[in-house]
Amino acid sequence: MKTDITNIQYLLISFIGLVLTGVFCALVNLEITVFASLITFLFTYKILKRSITKVNSMTFFFLLFYVLYTYSPILTVLFDIDNRRLFTESSPESACIYVFISTLGLIGFSLPYLIKAPETRVEKHSISIKKNQFSLYSIFFVLLATIGEVINIFRAGGIGILASGKAVYQAKTGDLLITLPSTFFLQVSFFFLGLRLYISYEDNIIKAFRNKLFVFIVLLSLPLIIIYLSIGFRSPLLGIIIAFIMGLGYFISVKKIKNKTVIWVFIGYSLMAILFGIRGQLRLLFTTGNWETFNEYVIKQKTFLYYYNPANNEFGAPYGNYVKFYNDKDKKLLYGSSYLSGFLIPIPRFLLPFKKPQSISYKFRDRYFSEYKKTSRIAGSGFSYVMEAQWNFGIFGSFFIYFLTGSFFWFLEYLRNKNLFIYIFPLFYATFLPFTQSIHRSSFGYVVSNVIMLLFGILLLVIIRKLIPYKK
Repeated sequence: MKTDITNIQYLLISFIGLVLTGVFCALVNLEITVFASLITFLFTYKILKRSITKVNSMTFFFLLFYVLYTYSPILTVLFDIDNRRLFTESSPESACIYVFISTLGLIGFSLPYLIKAPETRVEKHSISIKKNQFSLYSIFFVLLATIGEVINIFRAGGIGILASGKAVYQAKTGDLLITLPSTFFLQVSFFFLGLRLYISYEDNIIKAFRNKLFVFIVLLSLPLIIIYLSIGFRSPLLGIIIAFIMGLGYFISVKKIKNKTVIWVFIGYSLMAILFGIRGQLRLLFTTGNWETFNEYVIKQKTFLYYYNPANNEFGAPYGNYVKFYNDKDKKLLYGSSYLSGFLIPIPRFLLPFKKPQSISYKFRDRYFSEYKKTSRIAGSGFSYVMEAQWNFGIFGSFFIYFLTGSFFWFLEYLRNKNLFIYIFPLFYATFLPFTQSIHRSSFGYVVSNVIMLLFGILLLVIIRKLIPYKK
């Protein structure tokens, strides 16, 4: 493990970009602040690329969503294209500070990547002998996911809650004593499906989509997919897609994204953004047959165009939360208390000898969005990872927190590149990938609780490996 002079040069340029970001932030010049921040982003990308080489990695998914959550709301404010007025309380000062602390965090995140993560090739034969076992895992977990979600729905009130929309569904299932992790199991299933298909179709991945096992798993998962589509769950669907892709490409080193891939990703994002954006009108059209209302709202008013802007979806939530936080002059630093209490979130209340502290995301909700509390105990506006860092340690807190985050991510990339724990670690890596999106709009406690859930799932897998026979 070593670094080189090129990475040091890239870091120096990134630091210059950060200094310029800070200077023009102080001058409240949002245009140049964003431009300077993009310099830091560009050379951070170069550092990360030289360190781990693979773009089909957790690190680059994290960087992709960093861009969407950081720049899409700021550009929305900068060019005044806030179609639904999401950021009415935003000011040039709050936008500049948000860009600065995010850029400062990016510098901290990149530091561990100055050290290159070495690669070790794995012989295909060592995983090919597990082909039948991977097929059984995929079938087992998709059945577990479907059964688990059906149980969640009927415990929460029956199939009728699906017609009430996303908020009611989340509230009802979230208020259950124990919610079965069906989404997690579905991701596990699709990861093993991808790994199984890679073994057979490494040279022609297109053929994998005609495989009988692929068709069978998709058919088994259709009830869950339909539920996610009807309610408006984007993150679980994205998690399934990512887990499948990572299964296909886990043992492949992709060093460059093809233009064709970029086009398909853009088409996929466009379709998902529009469909989820107008799903309420589609539901009304299918149930009432009222074409005029649909035509007026969706086509004549060009509502479908609004959803091309990522900030009009969940990517605008962290900045919207940050604006509330920034405008509050009566806030006090937490000095790391939210991170300490984050470790207690996964522990059931009855196991603690004291009152379990409230999650920082719900403290934030109660302080700034108290109306959500009337909907459910778990309702909220999301959160912001970079805001939590500032709330705890001040304006430079993001550097420290993102440095620790980058160190953790680099360690995972190191384990992947070295192909250590070859049958267990890939599962953790693939199922952790969706959190590279949600981490930006979540708290530290959320990440900790989900990591523990992943470890529990892997433990379950280890037990299943002992129970399910397979042929070599």
